[in-house]
Amino acid sequence: MPSPAATIRRLLGALEELGLAEEVALACGDGVAFLALQHRAEPLVARISALVADHRDADVLDDTLRARGQALIRDQHDRGTRLHTLLDHVRHEITRVDQARLHARNLRPAYGLRHASSGLRPAFAGQG
Repeated sequence: MPSPAATIRRLLGALEELGLAEEVALACGDGVAFLALQHRAEPLVARISALVADHRDADVLDDTLRARGQALIRDQHDRGTRLHTLLDHVRHEITRVDQARLHARNLRPAYGLRHASSGLRPAFAGQG
């Protein structure tokens, strides 16, 4: 059976790989994939936490493991901040599209009335 430190090293390595995949998801603007990757990381984080809590008196975290863990936390925080920025941008774009749709909907009756009085059919009225 591997030692707690060896298990933590392996789990940190898996978290680092997931972090790289999160970077790719963010670069592609894929928030859904990013959140799925975060969900996959949750059991790894829980296992590391349990190992550290169970072996607190044995000091299973050497300076290298501590530094890797702190770097992972810092990187995850940075990616979370970038995800929120991406989500804010998407929300802004959705608002712009909704406003344009509302504006077009408000213009449609006026366009139809103008053409109705001239006897012309509006181009978007259809064939029926």
